[in-house]
Amino acid sequence: MIKGVKSVRRQHGRQGKPNTSSIGMGPGTASTTVRALVSMSLAAALAATCGELHAQAVAPTQVKVQLPPASLDQTLNRFAALAGVELAVDGALTEGRRSPGLQGSYSIEQGFAEILKGQGLVAVRGTEGGYALRKAASVAPESGQALPAVTISAESQRSAITDQSGSYTTRALSMGKLEQSLRETPQSVSVVTRQQMDDQNLVQLDQVLAQATGFTRTQRNFGSHTFVIRGFAINNSNYLQDGVPGTVYDPTGWLPIDTAIYDRVEILRGASGLVVSAADPSGAVNLVRKRPRAEPHFDVNASAGSWGNYRTEVDAGGPINAEGTLRGRVVAAYQDRNYFYDVTHSSEPLLYGMLEADLSRDTRLGVGLRHQENRIDGYWLFGLPRYADGSALNVSRSTSLVQRWNRNIANVTELFADLEHRFDADWKTRLTFSHAESSLDQRAALPRGTVDPVTQSGSRFYSLYYKQMGIVSDGVDANLTGQFRLLGGAHQLMVGASAVRMRYRNSTASISANSRIDINHPNPDAIAEPAATPAWSSDSDVRDERYGVYGSTRLQLVEPFHLLLGGRFSWLKYQEKSRLTGLNTSDYKQVGQFTPYAGVVYDLNRQWSVYASYTDTFQPQSAYQTASGTTLKPAIGSNTELGIKGELMDGRLNFSAAVFRIRKNNIAVIDTANLGNCPNSLASTDCYLNASTYRSKGFETEISGELARGWNVAAGYTYLVTRDDEGKSISGESPRHLLRLSTNYRLPGELNAWTIGGAVSAQTGYAFASDEDPSTTTSEGGRAVWDINTSYRIDKHWSAALAVTNLFDKRYYGMVGGLSRGNYYGEPRALTLSLRGSF
Repeated sequence: MIKGVKSVRRQHGRQGKPNTSSIGMGPGTASTTVRALVSMSLAAALAATCGELHAQAVAPTQVKVQLPPASLDQTLNRFAALAGVELAVDGALTEGRRSPGLQGSYSIEQGFAEILKGQGLVAVRGTEGGYALRKAASVAPESGQALPAVTISAESQRSAITDQSGSYTTRALSMGKLEQSLRETPQSVSVVTRQQMDDQNLVQLDQVLAQATGFTRTQRNFGSHTFVIRGFAINNSNYLQDGVPGTVYDPTGWLPIDTAIYDRVEILRGASGLVVSAADPSGAVNLVRKRPRAEPHFDVNASAGSWGNYRTEVDAGGPINAEGTLRGRVVAAYQDRNYFYDVTHSSEPLLYGMLEADLSRDTRLGVGLRHQENRIDGYWLFGLPRYADGSALNVSRSTSLVQRWNRNIANVTELFADLEHRFDADWKTRLTFSHAESSLDQRAALPRGTVDPVTQSGSRFYSLYYKQMGIVSDGVDANLTGQFRLLGGAHQLMVGASAVRMRYRNSTASISANSRIDINHPNPDAIAEPAATPAWSSDSDVRDERYGVYGSTRLQLVEPFHLLLGGRFSWLKYQEKSRLTGLNTSDYKQVGQFTPYAGVVYDLNRQWSVYASYTDTFQPQSAYQTASGTTLKPAIGSNTELGIKGELMDGRLNFSAAVFRIRKNNIAVIDTANLGNCPNSLASTDCYLNASTYRSKGFETEISGELARGWNVAAGYTYLVTRDDEGKSISGESPRHLLRLSTNYRLPGELNAWTIGGAVSAQTGYAFASDEDPSTTTSEGGRAVWDINTSYRIDKHWSAALAVTNLFDKRYYGMVGGLSRGNYYGEPRALTLSLRGSF
């Protein structure tokens, strides 16, 4: 090994791409085990500051670093550059190894020791002041003296970034602002990483959530759908982007979100009152955007699939200036596709860009834009009906009840920015802002009506429906996080405030129709498109404002015990005003509603912890009045949970198991003794009471990460029971047992150019009484849907992949609605072939 080489020498990694060194920038390996290099502050300036250390023989100065997860050789290379020292590395020692990154202030030896912790390697200092990487069993430097023991006085901050990590798990969560590890979080949490999305070709948020632990999909009004966790719905207010709640509108509805721009999807199951304001006790979904990398890259992916499903993605960026203090990233995607059912076709262009600048040694600014469009011709609202006895139709899965002129045209343009300042190694503040403008133009012939199993008649197009929306939303979040020492313990603190304002116009109209549908041979040209849009029958302006202040702390009471306390005060104001009458049709507010959060974590050892937690949410019901003239109290949803978590394989594998109980109290019910006695209520002339309670309980277990070198897995099992006051299920479409499993394995040795993987989604059947006819039961049998995927690395730049979903072509209904509408087949077997390049 040549002594005095400043950088890691060129060597071919698992994908054969050479690694080169730089001061804060430079191309990195394309290996799927490489973690993304994000947000390294002022690399050149730090390197210049630390460069004097190279010539000093005295104790080294502290080096302040912010190194994100990356391959081990990249992390070592960048730390050496920042410290201004020479490092000689044999590429064979770092082959295939990853580093969680490093943040904080370190001496040179402390920094190397922390980076190499658990790797079986040490950085040995030579007589000329340079360092060389050696196996831990051989630690004598060239001077012949033993290397002194290194005491680690600072702790590397875990990073939540998954881009290029090659992993199905992450070392931290950003949703709760404190960036705790999954094990340190006393609630059920999951992360769908960038690697898992790429392996399984999950290009829309719908697909991601359908693979996540505990999620089921359910039909809701006007053809859209929502997801359910633990028996409760995930609505708009349960979604966040980069930790800011309330800025995502209908993400699984008329404008499905493309995942090409996201690093990961973080999921919290159960009440989430600390991170959102008013919501069901179902959970929260945090969409974390990709950020510019510290090294240049150009990635392209093209795919072709069943039913003419074509997609292209480009992801490129890196340093813009020589110092690497200004970085950029652009993501563009276009998808053009037909569907397994007849007539429908969609096109979806996406453009995303972000700039990130190190304004100073400790301050970073990011600004970005997203523009996405979605046009669906032959748009299908309401799905299929059922037979009058509740059984499923026996028709082809290609059957669709649409008119060719049906369409859904939607778009969103979003501007966002964030500013982060680090005061020192312990404290930082972050300000996040977003502004989005969306529009929708929708028109469709609506089918409904149960089908007679003998005559096959009964379904018809009954209405021609028109809808337009224009939405403007603004969101801002500011928080301060840090750690401090008190009474001999190390503690964390987070305080913050958020504000969201959404304004939109909602206009609808309809024309009566009466066109019989031949359910076995539907005619997509049965009704001519009207020449003009009818006058709006409903036209309203809506203002939805949500404000909150929040805080949480993690206290180390004694060495194995950690107490977590927090809460949120929320203020809400909602007003809907008719443009036709000038009158308010809805007007309510909630002032200073408090939602508490508490948890305790007991560390059994460095890998295992047990925990207990309580948190709640609320939903305002002040639009309803009681017979005494007062407004209803909010419905309160509480989540109590007990569990165990493990952080194994040096943090590369996470395990959790938990039992939970949820209660939603004070739910509004009609006061039957005072029907029509509340004429001043905007919501209803009937009076209401806080009287009903919903209950949910069950068990969940999940494992995610690397089981062995090159073998990733993400698996979760859910057992769920839900009940209302009458003992009926509150979510008929939620199965008692639900299993989700995804895995991917890189073959060893000479076959390591190949990966193989698969997934299964299995659940028990369910049945529920129809809302349209309670004497009729609607049911869906149990099922297991299997997927497989494989990829081949052609050379250091190119790889090809094949994914097959629903391998055994299982016939089932993905969503079950009512007797007259709302039933959708699950997708039949589908193949997708893709070609991916990385430069």
